[in-house]
Amino acid sequence: MLETKYLLLTLKTDRPVGLGASPLSLYITSLYQKRLGQPAQQLSGGNYPLVQYKIIRGSPLIVAINEGCELLWEIYDGLDELNGESPYRILERRIIERKAPMGLAETRLKYRFLTPWLTLPEAELNRAKSDSQQKARLFGSILENNLLTLARNFRISINKPLNININIKDDNIIQKETNIVGLFGTFFVNFELPQFLGIGRGISRGFGTVKQS
Repeated sequence: MLETKYLLLTLKTDRPVGLGASPLSLYITSLYQKRLGQPAQQLSGGNYPLVQYKIIRGSPLIVAINEGCELLWEIYDGLDELNGESPYRILERRIIERKAPMGLAETRLKYRFLTPWLTLPEAELNRAKSDSQQKARLFGSILENNLLTLARNFRISINKPLNININIKDDNIIQKETNIVGLFGTFFVNFELPQFLGIGRGISRGFGTVKQS
């Protein structure tokens, strides 16, 4: 089990923030670039982004782990400048700092997707049989690969099988740029994840955000 440094910044704005690019997300990205001299998505552990911007029920939040925490602290005070540069006015901000475990767990934990989990191209998903058990195996295999990739990025040892049970809802979205299907649902797995981290594709854009429930 890896103990990660973890920061969660939640922002309350004067009105709901929409998904996708917004004045707020663009402003935060520009701050990353000023501090790093490179795009925010390049701050990563392996290929995993260590700073992630998300919209949850119309409210923006940023989660950072390990080296990403230092960057988030650096830009924290500068977020006040948003009042003069964006139609979104920040009314309140709250930051939580703690250690967060990540890795194999003794028991299965329940998670739910708060934002769409990007899985397969629409055409590939449509070719899959409608049998619910077969689809569960398919999504379970994708989820397992996502978690194993995450573990490799952080050099977390996986010395026993991941025990996964997944329940995907019927409703989904199609990402316009790539035609990748985004799914919602819940899953159980013997792997502990810090709250609000993303798994799968499009993590740096807020997709695949999970919360333990």
